[in-house]
Amino acid sequence: MNNISFSLPQGKHIAIVGPSGAGKTTLVNLLERFWEYPQGSILVGDRELRAYSQAAIRKRIAVISQNTYLFSATIRENLLIARPDATQADLDRATQVARLYELIQSLPDGYSTWIGEHGVRLSAGERQRLGIARALLKDAPLLILDEPTANLDPATERAVLDSIRDLSLGRSSISITQHMLGLEAMDEILVLKDGIIIERGLHAELLSRHGVYSQMWEIYNQIY
Repeated sequence: MNNISFSLPQGKHIAIVGPSGAGKTTLVNLLERFWEYPQGSILVGDRELRAYSQAAIRKRIAVISQNTYLFSATIRENLLIARPDATQADLDRATQVARLYELIQSLPDGYSTWIGEHGVRLSAGERQRLGIARALLKDAPLLILDEPTANLDPATERAVLDSIRDLSLGRSSISITQHMLGLEAMDEILVLKDGIIIERGLHAELLSRHGVYSQMWEIYNQIY
């Protein structure tokens, strides 16, 4: 990545879009301190990211990704990993937002349902929604959405994104995606290509420039 620069004030929402290989995943790995950065600066508040341990920074960040890791345990136990002191009302709220609540209620064992290794007893979409519920339950000040609805059908995707947006009020969020749904609500959109920001602005502004973002928007709407 080269000359990437942006700021994310508290309560604001940024989207980072671009094709595969544009550098979006690299950014997530840097923010979560999985990777070190040899140059440049990443500030969390007024402190350099390097000043935080990985454990400390991950307490401040909740990540919803397309590759949710689930444990061979019950639905409840997988949710409580995010917040062990969560109440039943907290669990219900998070699963309702993730459109998982009705499924859980239909299961004979409810939240005590065993999901198997990596959630094998759930469908891909159900695993995704469980990951979304767990991240929302964490209630961290920064929410990173890394292709959060990749395994959901369009109707569920829209509903989940609307609910996430409602719950993220007061929180900062970074949406990293190739999907174009809901980007009109972002405070800024960054378009990456080959690790470089080639366009930035609001949804309407980027469409009016008839550049890469506009082309992505047209292709997305032809497909969906």
